[in-house]
Amino acid sequence: MTNRPHLLSCGLTIFLVAMLLLSGDVGPSAAGGLAVAVGPAPGDDPTLPPLSAVLRRDSYEMIDTLADPVSVLDPPSGGKSNSTLLWGYEASFGSARILSYRFDPFATGPDCVPDAAGGGPTGNGRGVAFDPLDGNLWITRLTGFVGDGLIHKITPPQVTPGTCPQVSVIPFGDGPGGMIQDDIGALDLDQGSKHIWAAGYAPISVGGGPLRNYFYLVNRNNGKIIQSCFIPANLLNGAGFNDSLSYARLPGLAGSGEYLMTDGGEFFAGAPLKVIDTASCHDGKEATVVATFTTAHGLTGIDFEWPGLLSTDVFTIYNDGNPPFMSSTVIGPTNALLEDIALCGFRAKFGGDGNDGCPY
Repeated sequence: MTNRPHLLSCGLTIFLVAMLLLSGDVGPSAAGGLAVAVGPAPGDDPTLPPLSAVLRRDSYEMIDTLADPVSVLDPPSGGKSNSTLLWGYEASFGSARILSYRFDPFATGPDCVPDAAGGGPTGNGRGVAFDPLDGNLWITRLTGFVGDGLIHKITPPQVTPGTCPQVSVIPFGDGPGGMIQDDIGALDLDQGSKHIWAAGYAPISVGGGPLRNYFYLVNRNNGKIIQSCFIPANLLNGAGFNDSLSYARLPGLAGSGEYLMTDGGEFFAGAPLKVIDTASCHDGKEATVVATFTTAHGLTGIDFEWPGLLSTDVFTIYNDGNPPFMSSTVIGPTNALLEDIALCGFRAKFGGDGNDGCPY
């Protein structure tokens, strides 16, 4: 970590405050679900939030809703499979870019900043996911470290380099300022339904209890929460602020065969990669973790697709292969402080599984 001493000092601060959080003292109750001040803020790094961004709710009740059918379940014919095009959304205190890369061989591609409607000028980038039904990107962003309660859709830089216009937007759950948290740390697409899996960014203490990481299946048509669940937050990994999520179809594990993978935190190495059974994710209850793995490096963005587990630790892009994800191959540098990533594909199966709908 010789090239990021400020991250080391901030990481130490977060570690010390995590010890406080583990003791069960998360500070006085905050009204209306506001953040609880639990320690000093790093202040100078867009990847590390202030500890005051930890959330507290007196209650956090959610009930599953019926999913609206998606009018077109399969991408248009003629789309590419096994694409090597990858996007990433950078962390930055304003004008965060959507960057693009190719691998095998590695090359950087065009980038763009979302327009004002998409929150680009003030955006600190977090979630990004490819939509195979129209070739655009779902994104989420923060202002500083505060979410806007929305999921935006923009054109990718392959279509509009420089500036990415917003083409649509949906509320996240009950929208800005509602009971449901407004901040989303990462996104991925559900392979079957084409609805959107979202990872809440800030951990939440409910009724003064231990911090939780929440996950949501969001209706792509109207933003309603179809499914939701939580797992205990990993306080030793950046105090549990979560910027990692990938939907994956993995063989050989207990459960339904469809999973969410997350490290439940920031980019610190050694944090376990947890595998959640999507069939256990309902009604805001605790989900079932069916397996844990340990990668050879820290994680921010992850995306499990035909090459295996693609990932980044902010500065470098890797291919971590198939479970147990211990053999990492360096793809190339990010040239940015990279958060979430998305391959131009959606099948979430090692080796691929048909038309990925990638038009680029």
